[in-house]
Amino acid sequence: MTILTVVIGIVFVLLLLSLLATTIMELLASFFHLRGRNLTKALRNMLASSDESEGLLAEFKGNSLYKHLSQQYSRTTQGPPSYMDSETFQSILFDIILKDEGVEKLKEKIDTLPDEDLRNVLNQLLRDADNELDQFKGNIEKWYNDVMDRASGWYKRYTQKILIWVGILIALVFNADTFSIYERLASDPETLQQVVALADSYVQTQEETLVRPVDPSFEQSLDALQSLVDNEINSVRAPLGLGWANMDFSNYGTYDWIAKILGYLVTALAISLGAPFWFDLLRKLVNIRSSGNKPS
Repeated sequence: MTILTVVIGIVFVLLLLSLLATTIMELLASFFHLRGRNLTKALRNMLASSDESEGLLAEFKGNSLYKHLSQQYSRTTQGPPSYMDSETFQSILFDIILKDEGVEKLKEKIDTLPDEDLRNVLNQLLRDADNELDQFKGNIEKWYNDVMDRASGWYKRYTQKILIWVGILIALVFNADTFSIYERLASDPETLQQVVALADSYVQTQEETLVRPVDPSFEQSLDALQSLVDNEINSVRAPLGLGWANMDFSNYGTYDWIAKILGYLVTALAISLGAPFWFDLLRKLVNIRSSGNKPS
């Protein structure tokens, strides 16, 4: 059970660091409008595959409903909206195609669109709908949802790469070397028991911290970051000696430095797995340990 207890301590630390990385990633996504840029990229692929059709994308972004979505969290924001549902996309698309004309002119208007790919796609969706307007609208919404599914996958892969670099930064700032953390927990029973007690308490009371807003504002993410550092991170920082205050590298040899660098990389890669992964693992390990501690 001693090895299991040490593993619980390591997993708990990695969980807290993963939460920190996720919160930092949310800050970056909000500050740089990463979700909005991803949406804009998807819209460009759908509406403006050629330079000649950039004007159509500009009209789409100039639509009042699109502008309203950009201002739903802040009237002063200049960034693109982070999310748009399929019904809204279809409504804006019809508005810029018809330009106050009746729906009886829809086929004629589609044939005059500057982007050949968009023209072909819409004509195909119209044929699939047997020229039924409601079915055609549904086909457009399904097309949009399919494109957004692929865009979401791209965004996840993109942010995963950023998360690895955020993990490296966190490992360096907090001097969070997984190998050193293991050695500290395995050699110091008092620290181990303190960290494991925090892990037990966290599993029982803090599951809601993993339920995060879908698209938090910059201020929300900043508050979450401050709270996480002040409470959870600082609770393990002192017992584990995280940080650089008491480090002495005078006796470090080549092997020690290689082990240290590898420890940072292991921490960064572990952080990139995400907080839900580590929380699920921590909960299972705590339950196993609790079961093992029951008297026979």
